Amino acid sequence: MNFNFSKYLFIAIILQLTFAELLTFNGFQPNIMLLFIILSSIPMESTSRATVIGFVIGLFSDLVLFNGFYLGLSSLIFSVCAYFASQVSFNFAYRNFDLYWLSLVLLGTGLYSFFRYDFFFFNDIVLFLKNWFFVFVYTSFIGFIITRIFKVKQSVLEDA
Repeated sequence: MNFNFSKYLFIAIILQLTFAELLTFNGFQPNIMLLFIILSSIPMESTSRATVIGFVIGLFSDLVLFNGFYLGLSSLIFSVCAYFASQVSFNFAYRNFDLYWLSLVLLGTGLYSFFRYDFFFFNDIVLFLKNWFFVFVYTSFIGFIITRIFKVKQSVLEDA
């Protein structure tokens, strides 16, 4: 088993705590924990295990990393994304790895933006879509850098 879950969890927490604050742009931060949940759930065969891990890490993120203002929001989003990430088959993940995790980042940032910026959704849909798009692009950009530096594709697909 090459994908060392605890090692990558520790790296994700450190990156979220340090670099996300440094990389804040216009009040937006990349959601590195969402990336971790998506990428670590792909090799999991048990969808229930992936969903529970997503929920627990989401609760940890809400309480420790994201100041607890929207308690349960990360748990919901991480659980949904972990469920869908664990549903992928090996052949699909190998051929479409980047497309697959990017579509899950789009889903996760969309759900997060909907609940976090619901005021914009109901009052100014264009501003809501701009916020969602910016968070998605920013998280995806950081995700591409992380997946290339840590060679995540090889680690994840060797365990799938």
